[in-house]
Amino acid sequence: MKIMVTNDDGIWAEGINILTKYLTDAGYDVVVVAPDRPKSASSHAITLDMILPLREVNMPCGCKGYAVVNGSPSDCVLIGLGDIVKDATLLISGINHGANVGHDVIYSGTVAAAIEGILHGIPSIAVSVDSWEGKFADTAAKVVIELLKNNIEEILSPKWVLNVNVPALAVDQIRGYRISRMGGKAFEDWVVKRVDPRGRVYYWLDGRPVYDDDEDTDIWAIKHGYVALTPISTDMTGYQYMEDVKQIIKKL
Repeated sequence: MKIMVTNDDGIWAEGINILTKYLTDAGYDVVVVAPDRPKSASSHAITLDMILPLREVNMPCGCKGYAVVNGSPSDCVLIGLGDIVKDATLLISGINHGANVGHDVIYSGTVAAAIEGILHGIPSIAVSVDSWEGKFADTAAKVVIELLKNNIEEILSPKWVLNVNVPALAVDQIRGYRISRMGGKAFEDWVVKRVDPRGRVYYWLDGRPVYDDDEDTDIWAIKHGYVALTPISTDMTGYQYMEDVKQIIKKL
């Protein structure tokens, strides 16, 4: 199995380097193509207005690494699968510093990179740990290895991404796995308005976590010590609302 690894925290982030070490130690053929700097919350952006230089780097794990200068996570997947790792059989995006649950999925460069993988016919996994500092990334890496040892690739499909979110806990504290749906709003109070010493208004985009009480959600799962496994599809059609639209059309 040849695995392309990418992320949105940048090629030198702790999460991606812990993941690649565990993968190479387990005997997998790994090639990294990742942004040269943090690109968190870049969603599915691709770069159309500038060139994207490529830099070969020495990864701590010993595997081949390529940093895409100024590139988004989706840029990295396009370049990786389109030229550098054409023979990849699996794409793993992560390990992200911070969970990608609920509405965070829409903003996530980590998840977007995995989606870009399936758009190119490659089964893909997005992996995140619930720590902004990347603490317990080794737990998330062990979860990935466990999934691979149990042949997760046999059920993966280019039709959907497996979004994996891991609590910031030691392995022996993980309570198990839960198949979870995407929760709702993961943060609130996004916009923080302030005034600088010269009286000019400026903003920080920030937020405080919101905890979902519904036990079938990814947010609930990781907050209660479970690994959340969520299949994500590219089909964003709101089928349950199509009848409502039909009622409007009848009036036209």
